[in-house]
Amino acid sequence: MSNLFDLSDKIALVTGSSSGMGKAIAEAMGKHGAKVVVSSFEPFEVQKTVEEFKKLEIEVIGIPCDMTQKEEIEHLVNESFKKFGAIDILVNCVGAAPSGGFFEINQDIFEKTMALNLQSAIYLTKLVLPKMKEKKDGVIIYLASIAGVRGNKNLGLYGISKAGLIEMARNLAVEFGPDNIRVNSISPGMIKTPFSESLINNEEFMIKRLSQTPLRRIGTVDEIAGVAVMLASQAGGFITGQNIIVDGGTTISDGN
Repeated sequence: MSNLFDLSDKIALVTGSSSGMGKAIAEAMGKHGAKVVVSSFEPFEVQKTVEEFKKLEIEVIGIPCDMTQKEEIEHLVNESFKKFGAIDILVNCVGAAPSGGFFEINQDIFEKTMALNLQSAIYLTKLVLPKMKEKKDGVIIYLASIAGVRGNKNLGLYGISKAGLIEMARNLAVEFGPDNIRVNSISPGMIKTPFSESLINNEEFMIKRLSQTPLRRIGTVDEIAGVAVMLASQAGGFITGQNIIVDGGTTISDGN
C-alpha cells in the first residue's frame, strides 16, 4: 500500500509547468520520485522553476516551448527523449481563456485559442504516443476545466476547447487502452492561481461563486496536483477515459 503513489523510475513531461497548477503537478510528481521535464513559454520562469526543484532534490530539466509552434513542440519532445530516454507521463497544462460572448469572438481569437488549448495537445500527444505504444505503458493527463462540462456566456470558446480535451481523453483511452496507455482529464473549478487572480479579486463574483460551491471556498493547486499524482500512479491504475472534476462541488450544486 505504501507504494501506491510511487513514481520512481518514471519520466514526467509537464507543459505549462512554471506556474500555477502545472508547476504544482510537476513538483508533486518529482516529490513522488519521477524525473521531471518542466516547460512553459517563458525561458526565465522555466529556469527559475528548475532551480527551485533542484533544491527539493528533484531530478529535473527545463525546456522552454511555445506550444503554438510545431517545431518547438518537436524540440521539446526530442530533447526530453535525448535527456531521459522516455516520456512515461505526459501532462498538458497550457491554456488561454479569452472572455466574450458568441459575437465578440472573432476568427483570429478563435484560431489562436484553439491552437493553444487543443491543437497543441493533439500534436504533442501524437509525438509522445508511439514510444508509449512500443513500451506498452504510459499515462496522459489533460488539464481541462469545468467550463468544458457546462455552459458559460462569457467563456464559451474556452469551454469549447476544454470540452475538446475531455473528449480526446475518452477517445484515446478507448483506442490505446489495449496498449496499456491510460488517458484522463482533470477539470478544476475555481483554483487559486495567477491565472484566476482577477476573478478572485472581484468581490461580487466571489460572493456569488462561493454561494454556489458546497465547500464554500476555492481550491488550491496542491489539490489538483494530488489528483494528477493519483492518476499517474498505481493508485489510479484502473482509471482511464475519465474526466475528474475537482471543484468543491460547484457543478453538482443547485446554488443553495
